[in-house]
Amino acid sequence: MKSKALVLLPFVLILVMGTLLFSYLNQGPGLELVLSDQETGQVLFSHPVREGDEVTFHWIHSFEHIPWNEKYSIEADDTFVLHTISVAGFGAGIPENKGVVAIEDGMVVMRSIEEQFNEIRWIHSQTALVSITLGPTTFITGKDVEHHLPVELSIKGTRTLWPRSLLTK
Repeated sequence: MKSKALVLLPFVLILVMGTLLFSYLNQGPGLELVLSDQETGQVLFSHPVREGDEVTFHWIHSFEHIPWNEKYSIEADDTFVLHTISVAGFGAGIPENKGVVAIEDGMVVMRSIEEQFNEIRWIHSQTALVSITLGPTTFITGKDVEHHLPVELSIKGTRTLWPRSLLTK
């Protein structure tokens, strides 16, 4: 009996070590929400995120001076999906008919938009952007970034050694 245990022990150890190695190598760096300078690529801010996390832009329209919110989700393929826009009225640059439109608490709410973006780019305005939040947490406020800086918000770091489809089956 003792000799069988000694024969099986190396196989069990190899199996355990292989499983741990596979798990370690497949973790990858994880997902990060990254705000960077469009021209230099310099990372200004970053924060760990997960697939399904909600990112919300809170704006004040530059001309109309009304609130404008956009809600996105973070997707497994490193993209953003725009689900909802809420705005207090209509004016320059405000879409008039995206998704399912309703009036709620004095806001025009456009739901089920489902537009996908690889990144979100804008010329930053400290007066137009109130904040970007991750769920209930503030990622940045408008004052955190230099005025008129061209910026890009992207999702980085999901690469693994094996295709995701092999890991989810």
